[in-house]
Amino acid sequence: MKNFPTRALAGALGAAALLGVLLVFPADSVAGVRAGLDCCVDQVIPALFPFFVAASLAAAGPLARWLGLAVWPVSRLCLGLRGRRAATALLLAWLGGFAVAARTVDQLYRQGQLDRRHAQLLLVAGVGSSPGFVVNAVGCLMLGSPRLGWCLLAALLAADLVAGVVFRFALPGPRRAAPEPPDTEEEATDLVAAIGGAVQSMLTVCGFVVFFSFLARVLARLLPAGGWATGAAMLLEVTGGCVQASALPGAAAVYGCCAALSLQSLSVLLQVRALVSRELSLLPLLAARPLHLAVSLAALRLLLGCVPGAAAAARTLGGGLIVSSRTAPDTALVLFALCCAVLYGIRFTTGKGWGIMDENRERRRRHVP
Repeated sequence: MKNFPTRALAGALGAAALLGVLLVFPADSVAGVRAGLDCCVDQVIPALFPFFVAASLAAAGPLARWLGLAVWPVSRLCLGLRGRRAATALLLAWLGGFAVAARTVDQLYRQGQLDRRHAQLLLVAGVGSSPGFVVNAVGCLMLGSPRLGWCLLAALLAADLVAGVVFRFALPGPRRAAPEPPDTEEEATDLVAAIGGAVQSMLTVCGFVVFFSFLARVLARLLPAGGWATGAAMLLEVTGGCVQASALPGAAAVYGCCAALSLQSLSVLLQVRALVSRELSLLPLLAARPLHLAVSLAALRLLLGCVPGAAAAARTLGGGLIVSSRTAPDTALVLFALCCAVLYGIRFTTGKGWGIMDENRERRRRHVP
């Protein structure tokens, strides 16, 4: 009897289970897909797409040598990364969240600005939720306190830093600081390439958002309400996990949201896998999550005791305070137009002094027969 590979057998069973879910719960499946599409249109695309374009241009252009100066001491002393482009990648990761972190690290790795070990180290220290999501969505909308949102953000950044320092010495390979590669002409990325790459990344992110929204809706129907539903939501998707955790009473809501943000969920890990090169292993990122969780919870407890009013705000929680978090279409269009205008007006130049909107005449001559 022929032995089937374990992975192929698991995939076949998973596909059969999904087909069964679609047949048994058609209404919940459709509702989950619609909720995912609404989330992409109202929140994900307006928040991420302009940042994808800006991060791609910033990481590849001359701005990358200066933008990360604010965190260069952290990347150099804590992570052992001498290159200023690596510092820029870390800053963009902390500002833009896990999707921007994955795409920026992958871009620098493919350009030769990072070796495999230091690219994996940047993923350990950079993959997380953006400040906008932590402070605005979780702190203000779900927990009803921006002070709690800032405490969560500080705890998560502290855990990022500790995990990065630990895995700097835990990852195999040379532990010396990575040298800074010289600038080359191939590093320049024009606006057309930046938008094209952002569209591909955006489709990947939205695909995972829709799929896991459908899966979360079906699991909510199958699992009993309470601890099981909250735990499954945390492991499955960050936003859903924070929503479930915010309904817990008292300080448990804050710690639950911190746990969901620290674990980052199966959806986030699969999105990172889809956005980075297959040559980069995600095992260090997975191995860092328990340490990240422990440090973030400990730092949060310390911050709740030190920040005035934070502990009192945590004790009064109960039932969740989720309100509409939909981005107004006119606001999103204005922000997108302003971002495009700024990017179009800034003239990133290559070594030959051409702007990003200029045609590469040498490539044209090579393609003309």
